[in-house]
Amino acid sequence: MGLLFQTPVEINELDDRVNVSSDGTLRIRTYGLPMIFWGYLLAILAVIFFMILAIKDPLLKVLNGEDQLNVAIGIAVLIILIGAPLALLCLYFYEKEILKKGDQISVIHKVFFLPLWRKSFTLKEGEVTLELEHFLDSPNVAAQTKKTGMAGFENRGYFKLVITRTGAKAYLVDRNSRRGEMRKLKELLEQY
Repeated sequence: MGLLFQTPVEINELDDRVNVSSDGTLRIRTYGLPMIFWGYLLAILAVIFFMILAIKDPLLKVLNGEDQLNVAIGIAVLIILIGAPLALLCLYFYEKEILKKGDQISVIHKVFFLPLWRKSFTLKEGEVTLELEHFLDSPNVAAQTKKTGMAGFENRGYFKLVITRTGAKAYLVDRNSRRGEMRKLKELLEQY
């Protein structure tokens, strides 16, 4: 989600997304989506609303019918018409929070400001560390051919800040298409 929900990488007194509490706990929260996305959400919800208005009577007739297959299809349509706006709202109210105090680091995923999932680690030198990795899953054809005017089409991949543990799978803290942003976030987390 780091490519869509941006994480701040430095302390700014005008921004409440990076805080250091009196006990030395660093709290970093992702930014919300830009206002243009809320316009997209409004347009999507308007389309769904007009779809509901258009199919309300036939849907009620199908739900009250005697054919079990048609009733099941009607229930599936009703679940989609209710679930799609709810899923979109959950996506728009998603927030990731990174807490760091001493050697303890926690990544908390929230929806509607309620913590849904939390993963905590104790950083130990040599066993559990923060690392910056580059990820590029497809061949960079534009960079290989070096044609004029193709530089903008080069696939540069993205950079991941991960917690690596010996003998276990790495855990993704955040990712970004810019290496400098991930390097600053790593340095910020290592300061506290």
